[in-house]
Amino acid sequence: MRVWSRIRNLSIFHKLILTFVLITLPLFGLSLRMNELGKKEVQTQLSNTMKSQIHYYFLSLQNEIQQIIRNQQEIVNDEQLQNLVGLESILSDYEKAQTINYLANKLKSFKGSNANIKDVSLYLYAIDDVITTMNAKLGTVTKENMEDVSNAINQRSFPLTYLNDRLYVNLYYPQRPTSAQADGDVSLILQVELSIDALRTALGNFHPNGQTVLFSDAWAIGSHSDLTLFEQFSNHLSLERLSESVQSSLSVGGVKYLIFYEKSLSLDTGLLFYISEDIVLGTLKSYQSWFWLLIASSLIIVIAFSYMIYMLIHQPLRRLVEQFKRVDAGRFDVSTSYVNQDEFGYLFRQFDKMVNNLKVSIDDLYIQKIRLQHAELQQLQAQINPHFLYNSFFILHRLILNYDIDSAKIVSKNLGSYFQYITRNAKKEVPLVEEVNHARSYVEIQNVRFSNRINAVFEELPERFHEIQAPRLILQPIIENAYQHGLGEVVEQGRLSIRFASNEQQLLMIVEDSGPGLDDSAIHDLASKLNQSDNSGESTGLINVHRRLQLKYGNGSGIAVARSDLGGLLVRMSIPFET
Repeated sequence: MRVWSRIRNLSIFHKLILTFVLITLPLFGLSLRMNELGKKEVQTQLSNTMKSQIHYYFLSLQNEIQQIIRNQQEIVNDEQLQNLVGLESILSDYEKAQTINYLANKLKSFKGSNANIKDVSLYLYAIDDVITTMNAKLGTVTKENMEDVSNAINQRSFPLTYLNDRLYVNLYYPQRPTSAQADGDVSLILQVELSIDALRTALGNFHPNGQTVLFSDAWAIGSHSDLTLFEQFSNHLSLERLSESVQSSLSVGGVKYLIFYEKSLSLDTGLLFYISEDIVLGTLKSYQSWFWLLIASSLIIVIAFSYMIYMLIHQPLRRLVEQFKRVDAGRFDVSTSYVNQDEFGYLFRQFDKMVNNLKVSIDDLYIQKIRLQHAELQQLQAQINPHFLYNSFFILHRLILNYDIDSAKIVSKNLGSYFQYITRNAKKEVPLVEEVNHARSYVEIQNVRFSNRINAVFEELPERFHEIQAPRLILQPIIENAYQHGLGEVVEQGRLSIRFASNEQQLLMIVEDSGPGLDDSAIHDLASKLNQSDNSGESTGLINVHRRLQLKYGNGSGIAVARSDLGGLLVRMSIPFET
């Protein structure tokens, strides 16, 4: 609620700017949201594509390996190979040579059936010889290599074995040896060496700017020879916990990478693909840069638009408001001098015309009314005559005859102050403390006169009200009215109270007495006369003071009357003040 109140109190210029900003912000937010949705859509499409490629490649690789194993089993079960292994002792050299040539051709045919096969070798324990597609027969080096691979199988994964930067698929006959079995139980080893170059070429086909790695616990083959990033990913990611076809992201060296992973249980290997997010989302990020450029341009447009509004609307309005304030302060010597012939030019010309007409009206009517009121005020002040002056000197004379020097001093001192105050005609208004002191001098004189009949209590005026400017002779006539009409017939124990009170906006001067001068109907009639706005008729006493206060302070000030708690009349005088 407070925020809405503050917005309503803003100037038109600020309201226009705020409205423009509130209109454009949803457009900026919508554009940014669309850019983010596009980014997520590209990520989703890439994720789906990479998942499909990884899954398809893995499925193809797995099928190829299984086909290789089936071909190995077919060769191992070949009748001529079985005869060579089982009947080697009874075969002639010619038959052995013919069988070896047959097997070599079959191995070459096996190799040509799959582009991922680099070499196929057959190690025959019976004749202690090797048949390979590289050469029909190889020497001890090849046999030693096969024995190394054979030993490595016992310690590494199956069916793929990685040794000395080479990858093999091996088949033993009659069974795969274990660490507890002797090599003598094996008749032959059919070894297929996979082409790492062909695998790298296939892995590189995923994405020209990404890196694909085929790996197990002991080895890794990447589409690029540099596997530094893969090692860092292995340190940061727990690949064992990743499920198949999982997309993840990881920042390495300040670069964020998208990672896709899948694992094959049958091959006991995993396939990891990673690519820089900047490469994938580069185009969208350039769009995002253009978007921020659009926002910057929009802000410049808003600033330029705001400046134009300021120059064309806010500045003329502010000038017009300032001229209105000057007129409101009573200054009519204003001139707008607006040269443009637009709507504001019309307003300024009409404003000048209105001010001139108002000035003429004030000269012709309002000043004349003020002069009449001032003359009336002078007449009212002239009617305020101190009714007790005719006997003041008689009181002083009696005191001197009775040698009451102290009372005579009080009367003479306060009488002098009293005459000094009422004969000072230069000032129309005085500080309120001077008016109160004048009334106090009057009460001091009356206390000497009615010391055996009336007890008067006069409170001190609070210091914060001392400098309030007030018309002269407003309090003393009220007190004089109480002495003459309220307490005039009191023989003894008369009471008079003069006190002060205040609220947030007004000072209250309260005069109340205990005299029986007015009944309830008379008090009601007096209140009715005070509320009348007609200036004709009686204009003395309380009514005089009431009209003077209203001429000075306007409505809300003046005098109100009521029955006093002391039994007589209560007069409440209200004077506004500024805190």
